Amino acid sequence: MLERILYVSRAATGTELSDISEIAQAARLRNAAGGVLGGLSGGLVFIDGWIVQALEGPAPALCATYTRILKDPRHVQISLRARERIYYRQFGAPGLILRSGPSISPAILARFDYHFGFPVEGFPADALLEFMAETCRPALPAASGAAQGAAPGAVPGAVPVEIRRAP
Repeated sequence: MLERILYVSRAATGTELSDISEIAQAARLRNAAGGVLGGLSGGLVFIDGWIVQALEGPAPALCATYTRILKDPRHVQISLRARERIYYRQFGAPGLILRSGPSISPAILARFDYHFGFPVEGFPADALLEFMAETCRPALPAASGAAQGAAPGAVPGAVPVEIRRAP
């Protein structure tokens, strides 16, 4: 059974985007090492000094990771916003998607009534998860597949599969 946790924290004084990028890179390697079934997947948003992260995977791996996060001096004011059982991964295969202020769509920020300081403490957990899902969704390339023969709405990087019926 898979679970998901969602937490917010403040970045400790002196924590920069480069530190968050290092966290994400280490998490990608660790999560991928767990394999498709045993690894964690998720998204991490770093904006205005806030860290918002959704992680999903097997409960033992989630517990171990969240315990490490609670001890990490780069996080302060950690608040667990949700923990739930899930039937599928919302953030894809094991790994970690990182987004920071400049890489977040202005349209998404406007839809969630963003203003400087990113008031995550006022977001209900379901709205925060929706924000994470939209923010961490892969962006479509500017020349989205139409010129390359891909179907409209195709997932970037997806490999087309030909389905044949058995004779």
